[in-house]
Amino acid sequence: MPGSIPFLKLALLAFWAAWFAIVFLTNLFGALRAAGMLAPGWKFASRNYEMVQKAVSLYGPHAGMARFLFLGVLAWQFAAFCLFAWALQASLALGGIALPQADAAFAAGILLWAAFMIADEITIKYAMEQPHELLFIAQVASLLVFHVLQE
Repeated sequence: MPGSIPFLKLALLAFWAAWFAIVFLTNLFGALRAAGMLAPGWKFASRNYEMVQKAVSLYGPHAGMARFLFLGVLAWQFAAFCLFAWALQASLALGGIALPQADAAFAAGILLWAAFMIADEITIKYAMEQPHELLFIAQVASLLVFHVLQE
């Protein structure tokens, strides 16, 4: 089916845009809850901020280090969402896949997981490395779909 490959690629762009948007929001709400700006019972929030705090505590950093690092994670996740949304919008406007925009979006996602894997090693959080490795592999596999499957 000739139309199925472009649909698959558009679906992957939409999926990763939605996924990064949701991850960004749950992490943002988790940080707001940890800061006391949301009720402790707020459900749509991750516990990733607390995990970052615990991970960096190994080295006894300045109290603001976990906040600074988590702000960087939030910015990176938001940027990845924006890049995937841009790639999707550009592809829809083009009537085909906007490969430079898709490559930029996947680069942002893949590099985020690579940074997390390095951070997992530095903070000796080996249990957290596996989910980051799986997301890294999923993003590389998704990117390969864009470059291996011809429309």
